[in-house]
Amino acid sequence: MVQRTSPGPTKIQPESKVTVASFVGQKGGVGKSALARVLAVAAAHQGKRVLIGDYDLEQLTCVEWGAARLRNGIEPEVEVRAFKSLKKLRKKVDGFDLVVVDTRGLADDFTEEISKESDIVFLPTGTSMDDLRPTIGLAKRLAHQGGSSKIVIVLSRTGRSERLLEQALAFIERSGFECLDATWPQRDGFQSDMDLGKAGSEASNLYLKLAATKIETALLNCL
Repeated sequence: MVQRTSPGPTKIQPESKVTVASFVGQKGGVGKSALARVLAVAAAHQGKRVLIGDYDLEQLTCVEWGAARLRNGIEPEVEVRAFKSLKKLRKKVDGFDLVVVDTRGLADDFTEEISKESDIVFLPTGTSMDDLRPTIGLAKRLAHQGGSSKIVIVLSRTGRSERLLEQALAFIERSGFECLDATWPQRDGFQSDMDLGKAGSEASNLYLKLAATKIETALLNCL
């Protein structure tokens, strides 16, 4: 984990080996929670002890997913807990290799706070300008705050249009931010697997498994 020397409250276990990866967004519905689970499961399959911190207390999407995973006996185990503050999270990360933070659907003060303490910040976005503009705006705001977090844009819930994908990639490139070299496609089968407590390459459909493996690899390579 990157060491920080700026003054302020104690960071999330700065002397430990835990990595903090946050998924943030300016709006909901862009696959933020889904991708948080994909990364968590991919890391768990590598033998890492993973904690998902669910900060969307109104939706608790990851918490409900974790409960379904437990009910259905899906391995490896991924611990999921709901949090309402960074102070609470700081007390619970000991013993984990990776902490994946799923934030609320609307950027707020907490978004900025957790981004400063993360090793990497993922910003999922669709390919439309309605999604891209606010996402890049948030990325610029987070980058302006300074800190050592790495910011990566992730094209998520993408359709089958190569033209829209190319336009989105060009827009991100012009903005000066890094874009993940794999996309998260919009497929109904992924949601069906999520409902059972699965994620990513745990998909039952071979095509979905292959697509998920690509983005799992890309996400893990960013850590």
